[in-house]
Amino acid sequence: MSEVPVEEADSAKQSFEGLTEGEKEVALVALTVIGRDPAAGTEIPGWRPPTREYTYTTPLARDSAEAVTVVYQHTPGMGATVVFYFRDPQKLPG
Repeated sequence: MSEVPVEEADSAKQSFEGLTEGEKEVALVALTVIGRDPAAGTEIPGWRPPTREYTYTTPLARDSAEAVTVVYQHTPGMGATVVFYFRDPQKLPG
């Protein structure tokens, strides 16, 4: 995830309903991956077991410099809970 000032990150937070149709499509891809393996994302340090918080970033298109990042929490035995989504203006590696 790119370094985003807190005030910008707060205004970028979205619910699923707040995403555009294209953003929703890539968010659904991310949710499918997260549903199969909640640890697929990048863990955000500082959470106490058993709950962990993660980010999972999916590009808007194969060659896109922008992505949708899903921030979610996972507690073993209780599943994953999405905290928020945001559009991430970054170039993904690969």
